[in-house]
Amino acid sequence: MGDNRKMELPLYSNKLNVKKFENLLSNNDQGYKFFWLEAIMKLIPNGNDLFTFEDVINEMIVSAWKTVTHYHLRLGHTVNGNAENFLEHAIRLLYGNAKTELKNKVPSRDRLLYLIGKYNDVLEADKIHLTDYVPYRLIKPFMDKEGKAYIDSKNYGRFIAYLNAFTKIDNEFFYDIVEADSSLKRRIHINEEWREFMMQNYAVIMGWIRYNKAIFIQDRNPGVPGVMYKIAPEMEAKHKSLKAARELWIATVQLTGRPLHEIYTGRELDINSFDLDHFVPRSYVSNDELWNLTPASKPTNTSKNNRLPDRRFLRSFVEYNYYLYGLLFDNSNNDVALQLMELFNKCENQHLNAAWATEKLYIPGNSKEQFENILEENLGMVYDSAKLQEYEMWEI
Repeated sequence: MGDNRKMELPLYSNKLNVKKFENLLSNNDQGYKFFWLEAIMKLIPNGNDLFTFEDVINEMIVSAWKTVTHYHLRLGHTVNGNAENFLEHAIRLLYGNAKTELKNKVPSRDRLLYLIGKYNDVLEADKIHLTDYVPYRLIKPFMDKEGKAYIDSKNYGRFIAYLNAFTKIDNEFFYDIVEADSSLKRRIHINEEWREFMMQNYAVIMGWIRYNKAIFIQDRNPGVPGVMYKIAPEMEAKHKSLKAARELWIATVQLTGRPLHEIYTGRELDINSFDLDHFVPRSYVSNDELWNLTPASKPTNTSKNNRLPDRRFLRSFVEYNYYLYGLLFDNSNNDVALQLMELFNKCENQHLNAAWATEKLYIPGNSKEQFENILEENLGMVYDSAKLQEYEMWEI
């Protein structure tokens, strides 16, 4: 495979040509093949080996939904702000039409499938465009010269007839296609031996698809951190606890007698019930770094959710972080500083990993101006980068 970062499929079969199966994901300019094959993998455990192109496309929309709407990752190029990738475009259309019904929540699979059906007229053009590419090109590695010629010329009617003639005498092909009166109603029929192979090696194949998909999406979103964690849901679920950082902020109240306050409203916070808010959404930064956390009330944190605050709050955030820094490195009150530093050291491994933060920010000797300039510059760049990914703005 062309990109040496890509993962090969570590499987073997006496009956089946696994090398051809591995090549299914080659020549993948728009990334459709990742989502098409992943959708098939998600559909076959239901005991089904026959489903329409539209069934697969609906599952593609479900699979890519969070990638596009929650993590704001691009699946392809944009022209004048519009997605050229038909899958991404369909998802953005659906999100725009169903936004009020979603209420800023990540919908369940069943809810998404309902909304796809409800707004199908809006999505149909993108769905038809998708049928013009991936169903045939995915299985191109299994084809001989004649079959590839039909695919390249988009003579899909002849290709389906050719494919079905061969599958009657040879079960080598991954799937064949059942003709219908419209492209969306054409059906995929999974070869029985291939279906058995896929079910037996389900976890390995899904890991292979997602790893290579993550590389593709990272290339489409240079500079966005933690793409691998955003693509693999089981990895994303392993969020680190904010307990250590929370205990550090609580200790500032207990040791100084000064209450916590919220930078967005100025309100005092109850140390028994406050949250820690990620100034730039966690879905973008993929970490729990101390330099991006600030105390907030639970209602504020819930309201802000996966959105960016107005940039004017950056100054308040930086100033409040300097307040914490000042307590940690206060030479005039060694007792408080030592107790806080003990808690700071406990959360350092978990909440301080960026080199600029450990080497320049949270070190002794920074003046107020130095600290605030370093934090504002670095956090500001992360903020601006998230804004370029079209994160929604939070209206307080």
